[in-house]
Amino acid sequence: MSHLNHIYQRIGEFVVSFQWTENKLREIGWFILDPQREEWPPVVLRNLTTADLIDRVHRLFVVALPKCQLPSQLEADFRDSFTSTVNVLHELRRDRNRILHSTFIELKASGEAQGLLRSNPTIQVDEETGESLFDHEILTPESFAKKMKVMANTALFLNRVHLQLIHAYPHNGCQDPRTSPT
Repeated sequence: MSHLNHIYQRIGEFVVSFQWTENKLREIGWFILDPQREEWPPVVLRNLTTADLIDRVHRLFVVALPKCQLPSQLEADFRDSFTSTVNVLHELRRDRNRILHSTFIELKASGEAQGLLRSNPTIQVDEETGESLFDHEILTPESFAKKMKVMANTALFLNRVHLQLIHAYPHNGCQDPRTSPT
């Protein structure tokens, strides 16, 4: 596989991983809004922008968390960690948008691709200096490693949140599956 194919593969992996993260956010929101799954498939939260989805699920979680009746230190940890994760999710969202809305320029020498430049075609102007600002970067398979690690840690945390809600959020009369007779 060529060097550029590896880069394009990493772009795809990043985008698909982010889509998984968006879906996990929806699952968290859907569970908070309808823990008994009375409306299936859920339609709420489907048409929100990613930015609005992140913020809406954050607000839902902050309201739902006290209902879980967790020890105060654990509740505070979840609340603070979720708030930090919201900031990370917004940064990952911006990264995804920068990647998907960029122009890709293959850098060639001697007829062979030597690199891939991501460039946002929208030129911005520095408010203080009036200089043109260019949003661009050289992409390498390694340039995605840090963001994918952040994405993985975010995914682990969101899974932990979802699992905690399943076990501690009131289910409005639903029996705990661990104690229901079989």
